[in-house]
Amino acid sequence: MSPQMNEIETTVLIVGGGPVGLLGAQLLARRGIKVLVAEKYPQRVDSPKAHALNPRSLEICAAAGLPMEDIHAVATCRDDGGYVWMMETLSAPPIGSIAYERQDDAVRAVTPWPLINIAQPQFEEVLERAVLAQPGVTLLRGREWRNSLQLTDGVTSSLQDRATGEVLKVRSRYVIACDGAGSTVRESLGIAMDGPEGLANFMTIHFEANLRSILGDKLGILYFLFGPGLNGTLIAYDMEKTWVLMHPCGPDSTPEDFDEATCRAAVAAAVGAPVPDLQIKGVKGWKMSAQIARTYRDGMVFLAGDAGHRFPPTGGLGMNTGIGDIDNLAWKIAAVEAGWAGTALLETYESERRIIAQTNMGQSLANTFRLGSLFEALGYGADRTVDEATYRTRLADPESRTRIDEAVAFQKDHFDSLRLQLGFAYGDALRDDDTLPISQFTPKCVVGARLPHVELADGRSTLDLVDPNGLTLIAAAESGDLTSLADGLRAPSVQWTEGADFAVSGEAWSVRMGLEPQSAVLVRPDGHILAIMTRSGADEARRLAETLSAYLGAPVDAILTGTA
Repeated sequence: MSPQMNEIETTVLIVGGGPVGLLGAQLLARRGIKVLVAEKYPQRVDSPKAHALNPRSLEICAAAGLPMEDIHAVATCRDDGGYVWMMETLSAPPIGSIAYERQDDAVRAVTPWPLINIAQPQFEEVLERAVLAQPGVTLLRGREWRNSLQLTDGVTSSLQDRATGEVLKVRSRYVIACDGAGSTVRESLGIAMDGPEGLANFMTIHFEANLRSILGDKLGILYFLFGPGLNGTLIAYDMEKTWVLMHPCGPDSTPEDFDEATCRAAVAAAVGAPVPDLQIKGVKGWKMSAQIARTYRDGMVFLAGDAGHRFPPTGGLGMNTGIGDIDNLAWKIAAVEAGWAGTALLETYESERRIIAQTNMGQSLANTFRLGSLFEALGYGADRTVDEATYRTRLADPESRTRIDEAVAFQKDHFDSLRLQLGFAYGDALRDDDTLPISQFTPKCVVGARLPHVELADGRSTLDLVDPNGLTLIAAAESGDLTSLADGLRAPSVQWTEGADFAVSGEAWSVRMGLEPQSAVLVRPDGHILAIMTRSGADEARRLAETLSAYLGAPVDAILTGTA
């Protein structure tokens, strides 16, 4: 007897209910787009997985209307998650430490939302509550995507209930694959992944224990373990409860090889002391890869997040890059659906986001290789092992100790990547900055870059001026009739003029942005700068129309009134 089949229609089908898929539903629903999210697991997977939300991701969350107080309420305390430690075991004297990203209030000069550490399930829980409160969103758990057929008027997909076998046919105009590194949607499309797949193999041991008393003042988020014993990485999502041990293993290892006794022994070896309250919560294998999908799109099916790229975890860039993906794609789909952009706009998704993934993957790889300097300083051989005598001698010898300290300090770019997080741009405007250390970030008001954050006199940010549903014209105080351009835009738009609609303390906003006092900046719904106008008049209006026409994929006379 064949499974029962039902049918449903929606505008966008999102395959995968992880952070990228759920955020996509939130971003689209707030723009009036009907969304169905299909998640194959019947309930949220409680393995902590990703742990860092960087400033740009948090800015996107705030712009998406997520409850930021709820996100911060379940985040790791800043005092607990501010450092990375290099150690032999948690009980041994530290080899060295380094600050983990810039989480202090000083970074608020460039962003209203400093980086936080948060276990992925807790972030997903906040996301899911927000998404389910949105009209027009349907979340189906326990539904596994089976196939899609692209037709001239959309995409027909089959979702199977994993419990009953019931098949649901979904008709949508778009499909967004957010189904992770092993994306079945991507594989069905035959989209290849470029780059090495098996850089290293690990077994993730998720455990619960209160290790605060063992750590003492060695509080941090990451603990890299070196020496003749167990080498791996401990992640402290909550040092009084939630931990993960990244245990190196062979390519043929399976979770069955890591039974309860093996896992308990591994945790004890990493801690360097008995752990009486230890509870093993789960074990999962994973393969470190550095790959990017050859294309992010097939017709009206798009890849986002890990479905489009796999990074080494060194740098915490995987989930954050996925959040940037869906932020870029969501407004473009909404603009096409609303009729103020042509379908050619969708082609810019891959051209803008794939190069960001390449940059972030390159940095993730560089971070992995950067750790090699510490292995070398500690006396490791080519096989990445070190004998007891060599290791102890290196730690005790003053000259070797100097090299070890230098190797620890050399990890700075691994854990201080503010420019990578906030300073990326779509296009070539900031390519010269690529030669600078990724810790050096100076916000710039240029086409393609994120609109720089400047605190307004009322305590808000210039980022809060950006309209997520259309274009935003932010004009300097002497821009004159440039502000009338906003009224002529056929796209939804808002305008803000310095002095009349907003104010900043100290130097004028235009001066801080390096702009002339008669300039104006046109900003996309995702907060990136689309155009900068430096003069008024019909010629400027025509130039703006041509710029928007080329980008939005719409005729000039469909961009501005009175320009045909």
